Parts: sequence; structure tokens; C-alpha cells
Amino acid sequence: MVFMSRFTGKYLKKNRVFKDPITGIEFIFVKAGCFQMGDITEIGDEDEKPVHEVCIDDFYMSKYEVTNEQFRRFKLDHNSGSYKGLGLNSPMLPVVNVSWYDAEAFTKWMSQMTGIKYRLPTESEWEYAARGGAKTSRFWGDNPNDACAYANVGDKSAKTYFLDINKIHDCDDGYKSASPIGRFKPNGFGLHDMLGNVWEWVLDWYGDDYYAKSPRKNPKGPQTGETKVIRGGSWYNEPKFVRLSIRDALDPLVKDFNIGFRVVFTSVKK
Repeated sequence: MVFMSRFTGKYLKKNRVFKDPITGIEFIFVKAGCFQMGDITEIGDEDEKPVHEVCIDDFYMSKYEVTNEQFRRFKLDHNSGSYKGLGLNSPMLPVVNVSWYDAEAFTKWMSQMTGIKYRLPTESEWEYAARGGAKTSRFWGDNPNDACAYANVGDKSAKTYFLDINKIHDCDDGYKSASPIGRFKPNGFGLHDMLGNVWEWVLDWYGDDYYAKSPRKNPKGPQTGETKVIRGGSWYNEPKFVRLSIRDALDPLVKDFNIGFRVVFTSVKK
């Protein structure tokens, strides 16, 4: 059964929030715009450069990271597991231990069930949405030690349990590991956990020199590659890795304790 007749372009244009009828995932409308993508504060790595202007069309992004409960509507037996004795499998925690292919399969299943073309965000969509209009290293500003009001990061709570975490954020967010979605302040677009909690798979293949040749309009990354991009950092990470322009790359088959994803779809035109 598909539900496309219920979700016409007119309906979507009038509503800035949307709830998927099968999974319950909530979406926020992200209005088209242009921004400076990359290491605008000049504290990042070489693959975050050069800074370049990117223009993005309208789209809808999930307000939160996909949860265990939502993912299990697709794969009933999925187990996000635990990390060093702390459980990661509760219903409202972000789903982890999913590969890029698992995340992609979830979006295809959602599309088949609803008739809406869901997918992973492109890397440029992700950074545009994560910034929420910010021109700083984090969406709350440049001070990493202000993180704990806005993101679940490697902090004092995590350090008390995971002694191998070295450089922490000098604050306490109250969570030793992953937190339930939506426990921290949103960014300027109303999106939660865009930094911290879990890294997020995006659609693009990784290219360390891609920014130098990226098109201005809706870039989609290299056409081929060996690794897929992850963005945003996690509850386990030090300040260097919890920034808006940080990017990393992994084999799309990898499953890890602090990698999840979120979902987007493009605005339907009248």
C-alpha cells in the first residue's frame, strides 16, 4: 500500500513539519539557500578545504536521528548492542551498528511503503542543515565547552566511565554514552543532535579533494569511491571531531557503536 495521494505537493508546501505514517519519523522543512561550506574557521583538516559556496534546494530532513524503535519497523530483529557495558538498544536511542547499506535499505523500504522518495542526505545538505544558518565552528558558536546544552559529546560524564577518552569537552551533558533523541537544544532550523550523539552516514562517496571541484548547485559528491562520508561526531568524541565541517570516511560495510543516520526527502513540486 502506498500513501502518495495523501501527500500532495500542495500539502507539503503548506506544512513545515511532516510525520511519516509508517515509521513515525518527524521531518522539518529546510528552505533553499546558499552557504559557505567547509572549514570557515580555519581550524580543520585539509579535506575540509577549500571553503566554497554551495546552494541547496528545498528539502525535508528528519528532526532527529533514526531511533532503534523506528529502524525495527523495518528490521524487527535489529540489535544496536552495547559498548563496554552500556546498552545502546533502548527504543528512543539512535540506531547504531548499521552499515551505510543498512541505512540505504531503510530509506528504500520507507519509499516503497509510502510512495515518497526518501533517501540519505547528501553531504552538502547535511552541512547546510547542521549549520542552521550558523557561521561558526559549531551551530551554537565557537566554544566547544558550551556543547553540553546542545549536544551529547565526549565530556566529564563520559570520562568518568571511559578512561580512554583523552581530550574532553570541559562540561557535563549528563550522559555516559548515547542519549535518547531530542534531549538537547536544537539548531537554528529546529533540528536536534546534528552534532554529537552519533556520527551520521550521508549519501556521498568520499573524495579528499572533492571540495576543489564541487559544483555550486546541489553537489552530490564523487560518482564513485571506496568509502562513504560520515558527519557530525558522537558522544564519544573530543572537540576536534564535533564540528560542523568535520568529515570522515568509512567502508560502507562498516558497522560501529557510534554511527547512525537520519533521512531526508525533497520537497514535492506542484
